[in-house]
Amino acid sequence: MIVILSDLHLGLPAAPTAASLMPALAGATEVILNGDAAESASAAFAARGDDALAELREGLSRAGATVVRIEGNHDPGCGELHAVRAGGAMLVTHGHAFHPAIAPWSRVAQEVEAEFRRAFDASARAEPLRSLEAARAASIRERERDHARRPSAVVRGMLGRPWAFPMVMGYWRIFPELSARFLERAMPAARIVASGHSHRAGAWLVRGRLVLNTGSFTFPGQPHAVTIDADEVALVPLARRGGEWRQDAAGRRAWRITEVARDTASRSTPVS
Repeated sequence: MIVILSDLHLGLPAAPTAASLMPALAGATEVILNGDAAESASAAFAARGDDALAELREGLSRAGATVVRIEGNHDPGCGELHAVRAGGAMLVTHGHAFHPAIAPWSRVAQEVEAEFRRAFDASARAEPLRSLEAARAASIRERERDHARRPSAVVRGMLGRPWAFPMVMGYWRIFPELSARFLERAMPAARIVASGHSHRAGAWLVRGRLVLNTGSFTFPGQPHAVTIDADEVALVPLARRGGEWRQDAAGRRAWRITEVARDTASRSTPVS
């Protein structure tokens, strides 16, 4: 079984510990950490985050699971750009490449978007690497100009820019469509995309493509896992009980991978 998590943000005080995550990963043969696994690009939190990530890797190795780290906008250059699973039917990527500004509500969004477009236009790479490498360049610029902060500090900063809140809400609304458009353009043969980045968990069917988002362990929470087992993909909420994160089977939603293409929709339709 493959288990996909994103946005652990290890290193931040609100992040989970390696030990608390292990029960949620029980039985996994492969764990994909789908971006922002640790605050590796942060001067303030990198050492703590990298130590926690090393502890998690060690625990998973003892349990017999391999670990694949995919980079996000908080840890650019620290992992793979993407992974393809389910026989080519699923693209796994953090999701920050879906919008050229990475985080359109941030105070450096225009500068980040300019860097994305510069890198994209300068690249001769085929998709999806062209967009993903442009997102890496944009993320490096973002981290240079907008350092990682505690979630509470991020919210306090947004209070001084009240227009940022409706921008975040708008981004949440359009994220499923952005995900589907990216998949259609960058990897048209795939039918499923698993991402994080927006911190809003959910599953949507968009024009016959299944869009999955695992949410975040930090603000506003709602962490989920995506699991792949044989011909089934599932989105599973994670619940914290007694200081440990576990998969909540009662909230599990599953789809047959071979049947996803049959479930078409003309617009974004929430399914969980």
